Amino acid sequence: MTRFSKRVPMILVNRMNTNPQITRGNGKDIILQAFHWNLVKTRGTGTLHQSPKSWYQILHDRSEEIAKSGFTILYLPPPWIDDSEWEGNGKHGGGEGYFWRDFDLNSRYGTKEELTSLIRKLHSLGLKAIVDIVLNHRDRFRMKNDVWTYPGPAWRVSGSDTGGAFFDGSCDLKLDRPEVYSRFKQALNELTNDCGVDGWRWDFVWGYHPKDVMNLIKDTTAIEYFSVGEYWQAASIKDDPMFQRYGNNERSRILGWAEESGCAVFDMILKKEINSANSTNLKYGLNLSPNRKERELAVTLVDNHDTGASPYSPSNGWGQKVWECPSHFKSKAYCFVLTTPGTPCIYWPDYFDWGLTEIEDLALLRKKAGITAGSEWEDLSSNYGGFAGIVSNEQGNPSLAVSIDSSFEGPGAGWTKALEKKGEWTVWITNS
Repeated sequence: MTRFSKRVPMILVNRMNTNPQITRGNGKDIILQAFHWNLVKTRGTGTLHQSPKSWYQILHDRSEEIAKSGFTILYLPPPWIDDSEWEGNGKHGGGEGYFWRDFDLNSRYGTKEELTSLIRKLHSLGLKAIVDIVLNHRDRFRMKNDVWTYPGPAWRVSGSDTGGAFFDGSCDLKLDRPEVYSRFKQALNELTNDCGVDGWRWDFVWGYHPKDVMNLIKDTTAIEYFSVGEYWQAASIKDDPMFQRYGNNERSRILGWAEESGCAVFDMILKKEINSANSTNLKYGLNLSPNRKERELAVTLVDNHDTGASPYSPSNGWGQKVWECPSHFKSKAYCFVLTTPGTPCIYWPDYFDWGLTEIEDLALLRKKAGITAGSEWEDLSSNYGGFAGIVSNEQGNPSLAVSIDSSFEGPGAGWTKALEKKGEWTVWITNS
């Protein structure tokens, strides 16, 4: 027997998208972060140094495989030219896109034409593409021929801008300068109109105001489908607009940013619990909030190019690894994000390099069960330990049950065990 009483049918998540400035998809998406930190390196010793093809070309060639694996959105790296360099402790790099210098779309990941061809291919398969946008920061020790002369009116230097500082703030851009804002608007219109980009991953969003994001989305001629912000800041920064309004509560600041920008936001509250490797704590993320609106705006992740490892590069070892999910917990974490509310975001190496093939199985099962970003769910953990719950489809009917490190053995009659990793997790779906 299930433990559900009759529920009122759920209103479709897509109701939010009647406002073109709300960019949170349709609630059914699964994002693939289609890059990692070690793809491009200054002296050519990254992953692609022996490949005759650009990263965009490689993604183009693998796009059908990606579509069949259950992904609906590709999250692509920063698209603009970056000839930055860094070296230290026997390692070197640069060119990753995060210290771009101009709006030239011929980057180390490929040409503008290759990016356009890739997105056209994705669209033919029913997939969307979002790109990583760095609005805020530079590094004056790595900049070459920047589009704006440094120092100058485009730069914060020792003053202020619309948000918190990147490190000392000396190389932050001032988005409240008309010439800076208008140039960004022009560049985003080029990406949407010429290349077909469907939305944005906003980098380092405590470095600027959420109204900057909302205005840029409003001022592009296309209607974006999905956008997500990286609000990842546990410490307080006095000139962060979210800190000024929501104080020391990190959860409130993250939610406040999403509400004010109209975008989704990465669930860094859940990421902290994932890194604790304690399945009992998983239910405290934004994605399992009792407030459905909060569940709908949460983008869940296990790792990304900053937090996790990248495939080994002679130039830079295993990459950033600044806040990595413990390896023994990674399969459990992916089981959780792919069976529960929120919009899952999968890190490329975890599936394509580290061999976590259960990601595809879980993604396809999520679709079969009709789980959405705002799905209702019932917590069973108090009776069984670990994490255990039953999740509903978009009609509000119980459709999937999951047990992670718990003694829960399934909902009973009318349910079938669909996937299992012995000793770690089990997932059931209804027979109907």
